Amino acid sequence: MRTTTSTLSSGHVFAECPRWHEGRLWFVDMHGHTVIAVDEHGESEVITEVPGRTGGIGWLPDGRLLVVQQDARKILRLEPEGLVEHADLSGAVSSMLNDLWVDSSGRAWVGEMGFDPEEFLADPSVVGALMAERVDGPLDVPATSRVFAVEPDGSWRVAAEDLVFTNGIVVDENLGRLYVAETMGARITVFDIGEGGELTGRRELPLGYAPDGIGLDGEGRLWVSDPLHLGAALVGTDGTELDRVGTDQLCLACAVGGEDGLTLYLCTAPTTDSEECARLRAARIDTASLVASAAP
Repeated sequence: MRTTTSTLSSGHVFAECPRWHEGRLWFVDMHGHTVIAVDEHGESEVITEVPGRTGGIGWLPDGRLLVVQQDARKILRLEPEGLVEHADLSGAVSSMLNDLWVDSSGRAWVGEMGFDPEEFLADPSVVGALMAERVDGPLDVPATSRVFAVEPDGSWRVAAEDLVFTNGIVVDENLGRLYVAETMGARITVFDIGEGGELTGRRELPLGYAPDGIGLDGEGRLWVSDPLHLGAALVGTDGTELDRVGTDQLCLACAVGGEDGLTLYLCTAPTTDSEECARLRAARIDTASLVASAAP
């Protein structure tokens, strides 16, 4: 396992949901309620403030930003005059929305949590199970969760069900696949995407740990954040671990980017407790250098 990382950006409340876009790393400060972009020199810009807990981000084909308003269960769109409602899923979702991926057609894929994770993780036995050397099979959760497909006009439908706490989500357009991390399922679930956006061919890649955010490299392999074991792992198409980078804080999400495509960006934080995060402001964007065989 490699442990050499550098800090690109610090002083955040809870950095999450990173995406490499137009020469910068974009991410959200989930509990700081902002979308931020930082360049490779560490110069950052607050793109927009979000009214409430902030989730995944993506871009429509014309460049407009979409961002998840988690607690309101909505997707917002950034227009010149500010944020407007893009899609309202509050009538169908009783928990919170989570991560988001927008494909080249403008279709947004967004997951729901299914239940309150802070309440669930307040049980010491749950934390103990997740911190075990290996987590075999899904945990017994209060409710399962779903992935929704949101069309460019804001209409939506349920695309996948019976997931065990959907978290990181990415689309590999070269292979026509959608990957979703099931945190309490200790696995990645893979779907084939049909021409009309239907998800088929469901299969599971067991990991043995609880994944959070995920990112694709240039070879179609996944970098998977492993918060409780302080790192991120490169995973092959069969779930085999090929490489791992260690961190000194919880590793909540990751993305591959940089001008040469050889930088792994890691969202890290000392805790998931929102009040403690706000007090410490110790969340960071860390980076690790990759080799050509593990990135574009």
